[in-house]
Amino acid sequence: MTSATSPPSGTRRAQAFLVVLMAAFALLDLAIFRGVQRTSGPLGPAAGLVLSLLADACLPFLVRFPGAVAVVACAATALAAVGDTLAPGAFTPLDPVTPVTAPLCTPVIVWFVVNRVPRRQAVAYVAVLALAATRPWTPEWETAYAGVVATVLPAVLGLYARAHRELLRSLRERAESTERERLLLAERARAAERQRLAGEMHDIVTHHVTEIVLAAGALKVSAADHGVRAAAEHIRDAGSRTLTELRDLIGILRHGHAHDPGEPARVTLDPSGLDVLTGSATAAGNPATLRVTGTPEAVTPAIARGAYRVVQEALTNARKHAPGAAVEVELVHDRDTLTVTVANAPPPAGCAPGGSGLAASGSGLGLDGLRRRIALLGGRFAAAPAPGGGFRVSATLPASVPTDGSLDVP
Repeated sequence: MTSATSPPSGTRRAQAFLVVLMAAFALLDLAIFRGVQRTSGPLGPAAGLVLSLLADACLPFLVRFPGAVAVVACAATALAAVGDTLAPGAFTPLDPVTPVTAPLCTPVIVWFVVNRVPRRQAVAYVAVLALAATRPWTPEWETAYAGVVATVLPAVLGLYARAHRELLRSLRERAESTERERLLLAERARAAERQRLAGEMHDIVTHHVTEIVLAAGALKVSAADHGVRAAAEHIRDAGSRTLTELRDLIGILRHGHAHDPGEPARVTLDPSGLDVLTGSATAAGNPATLRVTGTPEAVTPAIARGAYRVVQEALTNARKHAPGAAVEVELVHDRDTLTVTVANAPPPAGCAPGGSGLAASGSGLGLDGLRRRIALLGGRFAAAPAPGGGFRVSATLPASVPTDGSLDVP
């Protein structure tokens, strides 16, 4: 495992590259020294070589300490300039005369300095190096030209590369800022649309459902026929449940979540709620039974709502497409999963599929919506005709998912 203090891979690559350059420049300086260029001043024939090798040895430190390396390079070049002025040939060979007065690795040092230190400091370092390398107090065209090529040219190229890199970074940051602003505006627009939809649902749908519940309650009290009273009670209960679910849906549209902040992180799926659904299906003509296997485990609220929606949608589809058919609802609790299965038999003889008259009332999106919901919860969903006829809906859900509001789909 990589240590937290180890340098990034890009830094290591740059250091390795500089080590290679150090070796190359050192070999080149030694080859030139062994060839023709040796100093003849009071400091001996290798004085210039020592300064050049000192500058070469600093190259690997350019990544971490570019300012310190720049100071060493300035000091070495200035020392050579002053020494040659006071004692010609002390650091720069006179036989043969060479116009190169700065260490051969100076362009590399200048490039790294202008790219890695503050711009004002970089300009100051380059100015000192250029002054010492061109030696304007002893004007010679070859020396001035070599000094400019060794210092000013790499500085200009390095500053251009730095400006180009900063421009790209600025454009990237601006693009990221624009994208964040676009997402924020889109989220605000969605929030405003959710508020509008919540208001319309509260003012229109909830109002009409409330009227239905009140009318059913009045019919239950006033009707003399027992069957009418039972039907009115069923309508009133269904309307009351619809109002409760509408309140949850309006809470999602307005606030992004249906549960209160104080709702527990994990709850036990209450079979009594499923009993109400199976009871409603039985009252509507589809005999429904509920079987629970395993020990009920605590699940997150999003999982509990998802399982409830699977049973609700499957029972609704059975009433629409297979009126009178028996329905089996099974809830299987494992340690880490919750499996919900709803299977309905074929419609009994004399009841054609879809004979309830409600088959054409749906949008056809219920099962697709369940599939998306279960996928968001990290589960598996299947819905297909059963081998012996009828239809089977199954969902396997994890016992726990994050409940930060992103999974609170209605």
